[in-house]
Amino acid sequence: MIHGPLEERYFSIKSPLLTVSPGKDLLIFYLEILRDRPGILAEVTRELSSRGMNILSNLTHVTEGKGLIVIIAERSGDADIEELKKHLESIEGIGSVEYEESRIKGLLIPSRLFPLVRDGTRVVAFNIRAIKYLSEELSRILGSSASGAILFRIGYEMGRGFAVDHLKMAERVGLNDPFEILRKISAPLYTCSGYGIASLEEAGGVFSLRIRENFEAIDRTSKEPLCYMTKGMWKGGLEYVFRRSISIEEVRCKAKGDEYCEFKIEIPRG
Repeated sequence: MIHGPLEERYFSIKSPLLTVSPGKDLLIFYLEILRDRPGILAEVTRELSSRGMNILSNLTHVTEGKGLIVIIAERSGDADIEELKKHLESIEGIGSVEYEESRIKGLLIPSRLFPLVRDGTRVVAFNIRAIKYLSEELSRILGSSASGAILFRIGYEMGRGFAVDHLKMAERVGLNDPFEILRKISAPLYTCSGYGIASLEEAGGVFSLRIRENFEAIDRTSKEPLCYMTKGMWKGGLEYVFRRSISIEEVRCKAKGDEYCEFKIEIPRG
């Protein structure tokens, strides 16, 4: 958790895709929701807790009354899992129930949570160390200028792809103003995707994009700004949304000792 004033507090979450609990017997339950209703999750968790099972994480997703509950729990020694499965399936609104047991004691890697989807689009997760190693190795082989250009282009095309989804979201909720899409969709999604904590300010048609804990600058040092991929992502996304050329420049970078990364963005109004 990152502490700060109430309006600036952020909460770190762990992915439910991996659980490490040394010495424990772990299970994951997949519960199909056929008809959502108030209290359905409480009934499910009550069945587990009444058998002495400690819930480590849970994830519930419902769309138009149907969905899925995923629960990871520590198995108690005398719990009859097949009997529990039948009780769970008898809960009003619950359909089929499946479960997996950990193959290695204390380690649960779910095999059925695939694909990872956000708003109908398949996504993948990367460790930021992979980005760091890629950037450093490209720089070592090609030099900083060439490697920066490659990373920028990768980011640019990523940004255009993100923008397609942002516009679809905006259409679904009735948001039409590109500047509002930038503030209310693009920046929050950048943050909740784990890239960094993004905030925007505007003065005289020039945007100031500040990103705290930006993924590209973590655990790195440089004499010059080095968030080439980030710069490309925002340029590509913004040009797709606004349908015009925009100017973007990184003026501060955490990698060179600044408190945060900052980009100046000029978007001609048309």
